[in-house]
Amino acid sequence: MTLLARIGVAALIVRLIAFEVVSPTAAEDPRDILVSLIQLIANPMAFDQKRVLLKGYAVLEFESQHLYLSEADAKHLITRNSVWLDVGDAIKANPTRFNRRYVLVEGTFNARRRGHLSLSSGEIGNIGRFQVSE
Repeated sequence: MTLLARIGVAALIVRLIAFEVVSPTAAEDPRDILVSLIQLIANPMAFDQKRVLLKGYAVLEFESQHLYLSEADAKHLITRNSVWLDVGDAIKANPTRFNRRYVLVEGTFNARRRGHLSLSSGEIGNIGRFQVSE
């Protein structure tokens, strides 16, 4: 088998395994779907309109409501390593509790909406759970 054929077979196997591991339809309860931001950003259509549970670094400031992969991404404004957070009034009323902290967020992912100026890699809306992650 040629090197190119081996690479193709290996890529197919990796895709099949990844689909089984990260497929949002694999779990019965959406609360069981803990997804990494890396998985979400790399394969947004697989999670589009699905409930997801994410951990990330939250920034809740004027025109910046992002869940970043890391604090470093937030510091350097690497917005493609983030999703926009469509937060409700309760969170907006007390943003200092969550701002610039790691949080756990459960909501519905929308791959087509990208937040302010379309800078993010999607949006989390219908947020039902938003808590500081220790």
